Amino acid sequence: MVCFKLLTRAFVSVTLAFGLMACGGGGGGSAPTAETVTVSGTVTYTSFNLSASGIDYANPIEKPVRGSVIEFQNPPGTVVASANTSETGAYSFNAPSNTSVRVVVRAELGTPGSPNTKVVDNTNGGALYVAQKDITTGSDNVTQSFNIGSGHNGTDYVDTRAAAPFAMLDVIALAQKLVHSADSTVVFPLLTVNWSPKNKSVAGNTAVGEIETSHYNDGEKALYILGQKDVDTDEYDTHVMGHEWGHYFEANFSRSDSIGGPHSANGELLHPSVAFGEGYGYALAGMIMNDPLIIDTAGPGQKAGGVNNLETDSVDDSAVQPRDEDGNPATPNVVLRDGYASENSVQEVLYDLFDGGVGDDDALALGFAPIYKVLTNGQKNTQAFTSIFSFLHHLKLEVPASAEAINTLAAAENINAVAANEFDDPTDPVLPLIYTTVPPDGSVVTLDSDGEALIISQIFGEITAAYSGNKLLNQRFFKTTVATAGCYTVTATAIAPTAAADLVILRKSGGPVDNINGAGAEVFQKTYTDGEVVVFAVGAFTPNTKFTVSFSSSPSACTS
Repeated sequence: MVCFKLLTRAFVSVTLAFGLMACGGGGGGSAPTAETVTVSGTVTYTSFNLSASGIDYANPIEKPVRGSVIEFQNPPGTVVASANTSETGAYSFNAPSNTSVRVVVRAELGTPGSPNTKVVDNTNGGALYVAQKDITTGSDNVTQSFNIGSGHNGTDYVDTRAAAPFAMLDVIALAQKLVHSADSTVVFPLLTVNWSPKNKSVAGNTAVGEIETSHYNDGEKALYILGQKDVDTDEYDTHVMGHEWGHYFEANFSRSDSIGGPHSANGELLHPSVAFGEGYGYALAGMIMNDPLIIDTAGPGQKAGGVNNLETDSVDDSAVQPRDEDGNPATPNVVLRDGYASENSVQEVLYDLFDGGVGDDDALALGFAPIYKVLTNGQKNTQAFTSIFSFLHHLKLEVPASAEAINTLAAAENINAVAANEFDDPTDPVLPLIYTTVPPDGSVVTLDSDGEALIISQIFGEITAAYSGNKLLNQRFFKTTVATAGCYTVTATAIAPTAAADLVILRKSGGPVDNINGAGAEVFQKTYTDGEVVVFAVGAFTPNTKFTVSFSSSPSACTS
C-alpha cells in the first residue's frame, strides 16, 4: 500500500493550466506526445466499519476519495492544473516524461479554486488538509493508485490520522449527491469543516480544540467535529457527520426554529422545534448513507458504540404517560417519550417516509424528492414554528395520495397528525397542545387550553439553557389570527413567582425579541396583514414563571 503524506496548509487559489484530464469532471488535456506520458490511478482513504463494539480497526476498508479537488504540480510546488476526482476516486493527467511531478489531493469539494466545502485544522490557524504524492515519470505511461492511511495499526493510532479529513468529506459528498438527486440545480454555499485530533468535549476556545461537542455553527457556516482519541472521535461516525451536515442544509435551504441546547436520543421530550431538528438530522443521515443504523462511537480505543436503528421503534409505546402542570407523571418514574416532542419518534417517522426495499418495515417509500420539496418550501415557509406537524402537513399536500398512509405511520409513533393544520392536533389524548389561542382583541389570557395557568415549566426536563431550556413546556407557544390589518402589540407579563421574573418573547425564525429586560412586561410590536396567522413563544430566565399574554391593536405606527 502506498500512502500519502498528509499536510496542512493555507488555502491557495488555483489557475487551470495544461494537461489535466480529470475522470468524471474537470478540464481535458492534449493527447500525449513523445515528450509526455499519462499518469493515472485512483485515490482512496482508509475507513472502518462500526458496531456496538465501536470502530473495527482490525479490518480496514479502502473507500474512494470522490469529488475532491486534485492538483497536478510541475515542478512540485507549482500548480499547473486542477480538477476533481471521479465518483470512483479516479484521476488522469498528462505529464512530462523523465521528470518529477506531484499529485496533491485537497480536502475540498466543488469547483477547484472556488470550493463549496473544505476540511481545515481549527487548531492550526484553519490550515487546509491536503495529501500529496511525488512521482517520477519515465518514457512510459504511469499507473499510480494511492491510499490515504488512517494512522492506526489495529491497536492504536501511531501515525498521522491522514484519512480522517477525507472520511468526513466523503459523507458530505454523498449528502450533496442525495440533494442533487432531487434538484440538480442546487448550489451549496461554502461550508468549513473544522476537525483536529485535539478537538474535545470541553467548551471554550475552539482554536485549541475546545469545541464542546460536534456541532454546526450557522454564524460561521462551519461544522466543528470531535477528534480526541479514547474519549470521542466522530470522523468515522458517518451518521453523526450526516446529522451535523443536515443542520447546515436546514439552515441554508430550509428553516429551523430550534433554539438548540443539550439533547439525547433517549426519549426525552423536547421543545417541538428542537425535537424536529434533531430527529430530522439523524433521519437525513440515514438517507445519506442509505443505512438505518446510527452508531456513535466513543470511549477508550473507540470501542464503545451507541446504536439506534431507525427501522425499530426505539421506545415502547406503553411508556408514554401524561404529566400534570406540577411535573408529576400519571405513573411514577415513567418518562414521557414517544410523540411529537421526541427526536426518536421524529427520526423514525421521517426515515420510514423515505426508505423502501429489503428491510423496510412499512408500506411507504416516498424517496427523497418529496421530502426535499417540503423542506425547501412548505417547512421553510410554514406559518407555525417548525415541528413534525408542519412537516407532515405540507408533505400530505405534496403527496395527497399518501396522506392516509402518512397519518398511519405517524400514529405508530403517537403523533396524531390527522387534523388539516400545521400547528397541532386538538384530539391528541396524551401530550399537551403546543399552542394556546390568544384572542386578537387585547383580552388577557391567563390560562392555556387545558385550563392550567400559563407557566414556563420544568415538567419534562431540567432548566439548562437560555429561555428556561429546550424541553417540552420550557417555552409556551401562542397563535392568533389577525382580524384587520394594522399594527399589533404582543405583551407578556410575569405574575409569579414575582413580577420581576424576566420573560422573553420569541418569533419563528426571528430569534428573541428581547433577551434580558429585567422586571416588567415584555412587549413586541409588528404590522400584520388581514387574516394573517401570528405565532410567537414565551420563555423565561426564571424557572416555573407564571405569566399572562395579550395581542392587541396598536393605535400608533409600528416600529418593526
